[in-house]
Amino acid sequence: MTATIITTRDGGPLHLKGELALKGEPIEGGEAWLCRCGASKNSPWCDGSHKTAGVPLTGAPAKREGRDISGVTGPVNLDPQPNGSVRASGPMIVQNAAGEEIDRTPQASFCRCGQTAKAPYCDGSHKKAGFTAP
Repeated sequence: MTATIITTRDGGPLHLKGELALKGEPIEGGEAWLCRCGASKNSPWCDGSHKTAGVPLTGAPAKREGRDISGVTGPVNLDPQPNGSVRASGPMIVQNAAGEEIDRTPQASFCRCGQTAKAPYCDGSHKKAGFTAP
């Protein structure tokens, strides 16, 4: 089993490397950058808007207990929710910007509005913030 590595970039996007799919369709090249600031005009992908968005994006999120992903196979499938998070399912290892493991999980909802208090995970803040995705 090969897990997809998801790295939180300090001040920037989530970097994903591994077997990936968007709504079930394979993503060629095995690499992607997900917006975390809420300002991308190409959501769920990063377009560099974080450089001027003024949203603090930590590269050092809190460590989680993690879950067993040994029986989880296949690509990490990304499913952007309307005006909400990006739901991800598949074998994932989440790292901080220093490359230290902070989580292992078979599913997660990643924030893309820039307002969460549980970065890089969604905490529902997009609803209160009135986030809309293009």
